[in-house]
Amino acid sequence: MEKSDQALLLQLAPTNYKLRRLYQEHVELEDQLAQFERFPPLTTRASLEQRALKKRKLRGMDAIMGILNEHRAELGSLQ
Repeated sequence: MEKSDQALLLQLAPTNYKLRRLYQEHVELEDQLAQFERFPPLTTRASLEQRALKKRKLRGMDAIMGILNEHRAELGSLQ
């Protein structure tokens, strides 16, 4: 995430519940995935879980970026 995106996210999160929830989930998923990096999955089940977490994280980031882009579009239409 670019610094400008992160700055906007931190600006909007206190007043945007959905954005705040998505970002909190993103941070939690990063923590869970970091555990997999420290201890690579030894079983097929763990590998599938890791893949599912990565997909969830990506979907969440897509949703976050969508909200940020909507906000930017609203700002652009007001000017």
